[in-house]
Amino acid sequence: MAQTDERMKPFPAWSSFMGCTKSCADWLGIDHSPDWIWGVSGYAFLLNMHPTLCPSSPTAFDNSFLKNNAEALGLGFQAIIFTKGDPNFAERQKEALEYTRQALERKQPVFGLELNIPEYYLITGTDETGYRYIDMDGQTKSCPWEKLGTSDIGLVEINMIAKAEQNLSVADQVRSALKFLAAYQADPASYALPGYTMGLGAYDVWIGALRKDAPDPFGLTYNARVWGEARSGALGFLQEIKSKLGARDDYALLDSAILHFSSVEQAFREINGLFHSFPPNPEEHTKENFQRAAELLTQARDAEQAGIKTLLGWGEGL
Repeated sequence: MAQTDERMKPFPAWSSFMGCTKSCADWLGIDHSPDWIWGVSGYAFLLNMHPTLCPSSPTAFDNSFLKNNAEALGLGFQAIIFTKGDPNFAERQKEALEYTRQALERKQPVFGLELNIPEYYLITGTDETGYRYIDMDGQTKSCPWEKLGTSDIGLVEINMIAKAEQNLSVADQVRSALKFLAAYQADPASYALPGYTMGLGAYDVWIGALRKDAPDPFGLTYNARVWGEARSGALGFLQEIKSKLGARDDYALLDSAILHFSSVEQAFREINGLFHSFPPNPEEHTKENFQRAAELLTQARDAEQAGIKTLLGWGEGL
């Protein structure tokens, strides 16, 4: 018999990791807005890019820091991670299925990587053949347990979520987010995998790709969607800080940061307007649109740099 929980509802998001995190928080009754989850976890302020604009960029980094940051949201991650290079790979595949079954029996929400394409999926049940998961089309489907980790990526990642013991105040959640942001901005390279660039430098990688003859249409469009969603979350997070903290007399710097991130969000909105078809429409991928997108990314980079500096300055007094 499968252990299922059909109450699990997918939250639609371009970042499947963040969408699954939001879905799990909802299932656990932890009522945070999407912007708050994107902001406190730190994903709202990330940028990761490969010179080819590879669509792996939004997920190609060690995401353990996101899981650690989620503790501030009241979410405790327990992750099973291994690769097909593990000498006990088949045994570990079976163990992952059993751990998933046990988590579902404890009424813990679970999500995993690459039950279909290289994205994250909510897992609703298990049986002797493998996993039941919610696909991108909203349908519940099956994935054999022995399939996980056998692709070219070769990674098994199962995340089981429970309520964290700590219950931080709004101010402490904001402090946690800004502490991470300061560390990330100080040394973004330490968060990146070989061949990828994180932080403000990722804008320059992206701009450089757009100035070449033929940037990858799928990678360009997909990255624009994911990182545009992130910057929308950043703006919403900063606005929500004000509404949650209430009346204060020290919002001048925060207001300035909000204006900067409003400019960033608008730039990404325009980029996604240039390439509004998904899957990509070749007619939209013109030199003129590439040039305009590079200009918009330059504006976004400069506004974000100013916004982060201002935001961290405000956070020093929080």
